Formats: sequence, structure tokens, C-alpha cells
Amino acid sequence: MRINIKSLGYAALAVVLMVLVGLVSARFILPTGVFVAPWAGIIALAVLLAAGVGDALGVAIVSLVIMFLTGTADLVAIVAILLTVVILAWLVGWQLRDRAVTHQQLIFLGLIAGLLQLVLIEGGLAIAGLCFDGQGATALAYVRLGLSTSILTALLYAVLTPLLGLGARWLWRHWVTPVDSDNKE
Repeated sequence: MRINIKSLGYAALAVVLMVLVGLVSARFILPTGVFVAPWAGIIALAVLLAAGVGDALGVAIVSLVIMFLTGTADLVAIVAILLTVVILAWLVGWQLRDRAVTHQQLIFLGLIAGLLQLVLIEGGLAIAGLCFDGQGATALAYVRLGLSTSILTALLYAVLTPLLGLGARWLWRHWVTPVDSDNKE
């Protein structure tokens, strides 16, 4: 198995960007601690749209482990990011295996990513509220407290996933896999 140094550098750059975005993401206070908005997952989705499923899953897992160990992401954010990357990786791998993603498909994948983030964050907060004291009122309070941040996160995913996907794809094509005019194999 041959390792491409440029591809490894691209993945390392994506991991560093994910961890840095995780450091500056919005936070809000819940009764059990601080919830961090999972904005770092947009970088993993951009890598998914540029480099493919394997690189994106590797970047997401390594970044999320680092973010969890450094305390910049909580369990709800990690599960939401990982499930979003896995579902979109399944969708891209299942539907778009042999062809490049078009602009319309990028917009559609961005909308799906935003909706997934909204549902997964709110569901995770409801589960955290139920685990806190087992009452539905507490779960609804958690959902209500996290609604503004999860809507903002969903909107950012919907808007930035196609844009960062285009940028990551351009960087991938021009830096990692340049076309050599002399050697067209």
C-alpha cells in the first residue's frame, strides 16, 4: 500500500482546522455543563466532498478523538458530527460512486447536513435531559435551551457545506492530484 504524502498533508491540515474550529465554536450553558456547537464537522464534510469517504471518516474520527480528549467538544456534538459524516458518506458512496458531485448535489447535501445536525443535536439534548433526571419537562427544557444554537448550526451547515466543499475540492485537485501535461496515464 502506497501512502501519498500530499494526501496525508491534506488530511493533517483538515484535522488541524477541525480542532481549531472546535476551539472557537459557540458554547452555551446547560444545567449539566457546557454544550459546544459542532461547527467543526463542516471541515470533515468538505473533505468528504473533495477527497472521498475514507479520508473524510479518518479526518472526522481523529479530529473528534482529539477534540474529546482536549475537552473542546461534548458527547452530543461528537455523536452529531460523526453520524452526519457517516450518513453523508453513505449517501455519497451509494449514489455518487463513480462521478463527481455537481453544484446542485452539493447544495442538496448541504441541506441534508443542516437538517441532520438540527435533528441530531435536538435529539441528543432531549436524551441528555432525560438522562439528567428522567422527566420529560427537563428534556423539553434542554431542547428549548439548545434550540437557538442548533438552528444556527443547521443553517451554517446548510450554507457552508457546499461552499467549503467547492473550496476543498479545488484544493484537492490543484494540490494533491495535479494533472501533468506530459504524463497523461
